[in-house]
Amino acid sequence: MWNVIRARLFLGAVMALGLGLVPSLAPSLSGLAAQEATVQSGELRREGRAWVQEVRCAVPTRPGGTLRLNASFGSVRVTPGTDREITCRVLKRVYTSDEAVAREYLRRYVVRARRLNGDVALVGEFDRPSRRRRGNLSVEFQIAVPLRYNLQLETSGGSIAVQTLQGRLKAVTAGGSISTGDIDGVVTVETAGGSITLGNIGNRVRARTAGGSIRVGDVKGDATLETSGGVIVVGLVEGSLHAETAGGDVILRGATGPVTARTAGGKILIGRSGGSINAQTAGGSIHLRGARGKVVVETAGGSIDLFEVQGAIRAATSAGHILAALAASQKVFVASQLETSMGDIQVYLPANLALTIEAVVDKAFGYKIVSDFPLQIEGGQARPVRRLSGWGALNGGGEVLRIRTVAGNIIIRKLDPKVLEKYKQRYEIYWQRLLEKEERRREREQQRLERKRELKKRRLELQERRNELREQQREQRDEQRRQLD
Repeated sequence: MWNVIRARLFLGAVMALGLGLVPSLAPSLSGLAAQEATVQSGELRREGRAWVQEVRCAVPTRPGGTLRLNASFGSVRVTPGTDREITCRVLKRVYTSDEAVAREYLRRYVVRARRLNGDVALVGEFDRPSRRRRGNLSVEFQIAVPLRYNLQLETSGGSIAVQTLQGRLKAVTAGGSISTGDIDGVVTVETAGGSITLGNIGNRVRARTAGGSIRVGDVKGDATLETSGGVIVVGLVEGSLHAETAGGDVILRGATGPVTARTAGGKILIGRSGGSINAQTAGGSIHLRGARGKVVVETAGGSIDLFEVQGAIRAATSAGHILAALAASQKVFVASQLETSMGDIQVYLPANLALTIEAVVDKAFGYKIVSDFPLQIEGGQARPVRRLSGWGALNGGGEVLRIRTVAGNIIIRKLDPKVLEKYKQRYEIYWQRLLEKEERRREREQQRLERKRELKKRRLELQERRNELREQQREQRDEQRRQLD
């Protein structure tokens, strides 16, 4: 995936150059002035063990425009500014004791800006030295845009952070985290490696990472969330949801449309849904608060809890109990099936629902079928272990509800509002604790990132001290040789 993103970034930059969205690489900035854009480079200064150069740019614009940023590498942070212009502050740092080397690196990372009919193009390009690597060069973009603006941000390496925005956002990085505040427009974000954390989104959203968690607030539109490894947590989705992870939990507050949730290993928790549910996990429990459409849930190992399901159910687990509370009416209920290889199955049914029950315990010794409704039970406890089955036409019969366990009890109860309320309260308490846990996690993550930045700075400074020490030792050895000669 990383190579695919790098190819996209390269093609995007080439197309932008070909279309005139960004200026040519000519050294003169006179053309930029003609486009009412200014780019000014500050003096080189020393900060601790680093050489730092600050580049400032200002480009007149108006609300509703689009900023297109293409960076060879560098972190990006965008905040709301004035409605009249876009301003940027680019910090370029080189950790070296050699001022000449620092100037060479800084000279090779060029920042350019251009105004195009209300839109703005910003480029950060690194002309890599043939004999040196960029290992000790870091770049940070700090950009202020009008609140009502659109963003297209691409960097080949570095994190991307965007505060509140009333516009569209497309952000792509070949390596780094992506975070935003509340965004009103369509959001498309992609990273080859890093976590994605988004605020409330006022339109549809698509988020993808090759490795890391995805956390999103409420979404007023469809949501597509994919990660190759990490948890997925999302609030209320006013539309459809597709959430898929190669390993981690999937947690959804609720959705008005159909929901698809898949994980190769982890639990799935889904709140109320106005559409169908398709949830699959290779190992973990599945909990559903409510659904108006068809429900299909499967787990290779874990319990299944389903509440207030108004449509058909197909639930299967290889090992674990199943609890299903149906709130279906005669008009919407269709044939359903509950099956587990190892565990009890407990079902709550409306007292006036007309359906036909077919219940089976394959290995009945020590297990039983218990029902509040009249059932015809066949089989028993005699040795060798015999199959136990129950059949009954409730309220005259209707669509078939098949219940099967290889080894476990089957319990069928009339839907009791008190019992249902107890489960509702349990769910709300669980979700509240989850939200509190997420808040504590965000605080810890922020602290961790701050410590990480400080540690990286110290590590670079330590590396430079070591380089200086080696250089001093080399000069001393050379001096000693000259004296011996």
